[in-house]
Amino acid sequence: MDRVLPNTLVPLVLLFFMLGRVGAQDIHYSQFYNAPEILNPALTGIFYGDVRFMGHYRRQWENVPVDYLTFSGTYDMKLYPKKSKNNNFFGLGINFNYDNAGFSKLAHSNLQLGGSYSMELDKNIFLTAGVQVGFSNRNFKEGDLTFNNQYDDALSMFDPTLPTGEDFDNTSIFYADVSAGLNLRMQKENRRTKLDLGGAIYHINQPRQEFFDDSDSKLPGRFAVYALGAVKLFEAMDLLVRGTAQFQSSYREYVPGASIQIWLDQRRGRELAFQAGCNFRLNDVTDAIIPTVELHYRTLGVGFSWDVNVSDFQIATEDKGGPEIWVSYRIVKVKPLSQFKTCPIF
Repeated sequence: MDRVLPNTLVPLVLLFFMLGRVGAQDIHYSQFYNAPEILNPALTGIFYGDVRFMGHYRRQWENVPVDYLTFSGTYDMKLYPKKSKNNNFFGLGINFNYDNAGFSKLAHSNLQLGGSYSMELDKNIFLTAGVQVGFSNRNFKEGDLTFNNQYDDALSMFDPTLPTGEDFDNTSIFYADVSAGLNLRMQKENRRTKLDLGGAIYHINQPRQEFFDDSDSKLPGRFAVYALGAVKLFEAMDLLVRGTAQFQSSYREYVPGASIQIWLDQRRGRELAFQAGCNFRLNDVTDAIIPTVELHYRTLGVGFSWDVNVSDFQIATEDKGGPEIWVSYRIVKVKPLSQFKTCPIF
């Protein structure tokens, strides 16, 4: 592993620096490690098994008028070349995201189609390249919005019956975009010690997204780097560490975290594990503390986290950021001996 690692990191480092600085905010989750196709297209198909279904739900700032509601649904799978003599494989995935926020009910619907190719560099070391094409619609409802033109100076009061003075050319827009990324996976034979390092750039083509015909508003690229690690500490205990840094225009987000996973049953076909930990969202200051818990039974996983807001905005949110729920189900196929090929990713 030591011999290969320096060379395999070269393309990752080049990706990070060639993309440079990137500049509205995308959908994001506190459990970013459980939303792989939002974190990096190269994580498509990077899981133990053949088929995976995932759902993600997040409600943020419900105590204030501009609350956020976010939902994602993901399906991805592996494809193994029939005549391949190595452990290389393809990943295919589809991801649907929906986001709704504010008085205007500003909604974002997004369908992403992704593909990846994983190449075995050495035993238990894989480099994956992934691309993603997204199709999005943004729309809002003008009826619930208010503007300063509706303030009556003579009566010194706000009058919602007055004209707004605003004339939007569009209240709904459609655009397509392209994203790409790289992921490096290193793992041990025990299946419980592993490390993923990667980076991705979203909205490479910076599509236009304006509600006025004469404006020139482009969707800025989002750049994400991350590390996801797991270490087997004892026979029935693992340490999980993770962290991401994401940049989009003037927005910055840093989310480190860690969990302890306790194995209650390790018998094949009866696997049962419980996980508890904490993440932290950092901007210029600490923004939120995020306790997390997960339960894994066989190929089913369920995770729950709660954002506790600790920034200056806590006065409005009463220290509550909101709940986030993740559900995952994997299918591990039993193949005929003539076609049998073990999953190379643990």
